[in-house]
Amino acid sequence: MELTSLDLSILIDEFKVIEEGHVQKVYQRGQEFTLEVYVAGEGKKRLILGPDRAFLSKYKRDNPTRPPGFCMELRKHLGKIDSVEQRGFDRILEIKSGEHTLICELFGKGNFILLDGERIIGALRQEEWADRTIRTGEDYVYPEPTTDPRDTEDYFQLIDEGEIVREIASKLSFGGTYAEETLARANIEKDREVESLTDRERQEIQGQIEKMLNPEISPKLYLEDGMPVRSAPFTLEKYADHSERDMEDFSTAIDEYYYIRKKTEEKRKRREAYEDKLGALQRKKEQQEHKIEGLKTSAEEKRSKAEKIYENYRTLSQLKEKLEASIEAEGWDSTREKLDEADTEASKLVQGLNEQEEFFSADVDGGLKVYLFQNLEATASQYYDKAKESESKIESARKALSETEEELQALEEETVEVEEVMEDKSEKRSKKWFEKYRWFRSSEDFLVLIGRDAQTNDMLVKKHMESNDLYFHADFDGAPSVVVKDGQEAGEKTRKEAAKAAVTFSKTWKAGIGADTVYHVEPEQVTQNPESGEYLEKGAFVIRGDRNYMRNISVEAWIGPYSIEEDVHVPMAGPEDAVKEHCSDAVELRPGHTKKSDIAKKIQKRFNDYDLDLDYIIRAMPPGKSSLEN
Repeated sequence: MELTSLDLSILIDEFKVIEEGHVQKVYQRGQEFTLEVYVAGEGKKRLILGPDRAFLSKYKRDNPTRPPGFCMELRKHLGKIDSVEQRGFDRILEIKSGEHTLICELFGKGNFILLDGERIIGALRQEEWADRTIRTGEDYVYPEPTTDPRDTEDYFQLIDEGEIVREIASKLSFGGTYAEETLARANIEKDREVESLTDRERQEIQGQIEKMLNPEISPKLYLEDGMPVRSAPFTLEKYADHSERDMEDFSTAIDEYYYIRKKTEEKRKRREAYEDKLGALQRKKEQQEHKIEGLKTSAEEKRSKAEKIYENYRTLSQLKEKLEASIEAEGWDSTREKLDEADTEASKLVQGLNEQEEFFSADVDGGLKVYLFQNLEATASQYYDKAKESESKIESARKALSETEEELQALEEETVEVEEVMEDKSEKRSKKWFEKYRWFRSSEDFLVLIGRDAQTNDMLVKKHMESNDLYFHADFDGAPSVVVKDGQEAGEKTRKEAAKAAVTFSKTWKAGIGADTVYHVEPEQVTQNPESGEYLEKGAFVIRGDRNYMRNISVEAWIGPYSIEEDVHVPMAGPEDAVKEHCSDAVELRPGHTKKSDIAKKIQKRFNDYDLDLDYIIRAMPPGKSSLEN
């Protein structure tokens, strides 16, 4: 996932936390670096820098014991961090430390250049182009800057011709994803030519570009089948059908993106290594088992042949004497000719003569080698010896097989331990359809759904609101859509709880406003068809007909562990009566000054016995900072 200029402009605010901090260690892994920065009052922060990435991480990496030369230069010269800045709207990050500056070029192949003043004293990679050179001892020259769209009010001064999506992506340095998102929000096809746009469409695109450059930050991690596909600083329509996680900040979203992908890749490699080793051991086991069976068969056959000699001793002895006499008198060839011509019972027992090894094959209950010019007892003894030899090999083979089976058992136990370590408890169950939204069960057991943003407001009304539901909305712009399933059958208590949710999960909470007005209407009164000349933003609706107002509705939020399945609890947030009705324990939230993530950690600790997911707690809470009561 490559950072865009827009991404970096948003991350800069998060990087400010390391300003005034001190670089304690620098690690280098190929082309990726970790700057460990100690910040007073905050502790240690890890800034990850790569050719196409920059983010703060909570995860420790495996680092080489012997740092490369450029890494040592950074350790030597980077101390107190004075500032962290983006250069213009370029993908260039500047970290200043006294007289030294670390330039992070996060484009193309990426590069990191250490400056003393303007002079280059170190670089990850020495490079040369027609207009500039990256070489130790030279003065650093910045690449030609990109146009900063934040410096203009009319973005169409920069966008002149061609496909609109390409123009926004390149001329405004948005990149493909954010260019497509801009046009999706404006409801304009991305392959439209700039020249074909109407004044109204241009105005709509202008407005959406403005919002992209000044976004309401709501970081997301989008996943498909458990694998991260994108992290973003705000909701992206392109990933509407993906599962998503609300994240504390954009850095955390990027951090989780790389961490989960890395862990998944490590798990895949471990699985492949395990399967290779397992396959080799299983093949070895099969070969050993086959060998034991072969030795058993061989021992049985050899012992059987020895016994056949004694069972047919007289016949074989007579036949052996005649053959030996003939061979001594007339030779092998003549004896063989006589056997071919003979038609006696004795001659029919001889299947062949072997001159080289001096034996004949006798057809006695199957083939049997009888050696000439030695007594039958010696031949039988040879068969017995070979049977014993095979039997002794069986014992060795069984011992080897036992060792292989122990290796297999140890491997299986080791793999079980690996699987337990890698297990993600959040993926144990399929989530209910309504968990995409904020939700709670009213005290009368009606399902109340609350949109999270423009996109989910839109989806909630279009996909899930039915004729018997009730629609609630606070009486100001930007409030979420609230739908009570089967709400027309709900009592006054549920309606009041839904109204409280309409003001609680809105900007009213962020602003610390205690109460506001809410109205409710029936589903057929809610439409996205504005009057002629009016325009509706995505997620907004027009209400036709009379509204049922509920005045002086106060914010109210409690949270507790809700049993969504047998032995599975999830955090449910809503008005006091609703939460206490369905949760065995609950705590109160109020508008405050503490970050959501810090409050969520306290809630998770409070309900430690219920194994609540931290991300889920954050998603369930009202927007903005809070305080935790009781």
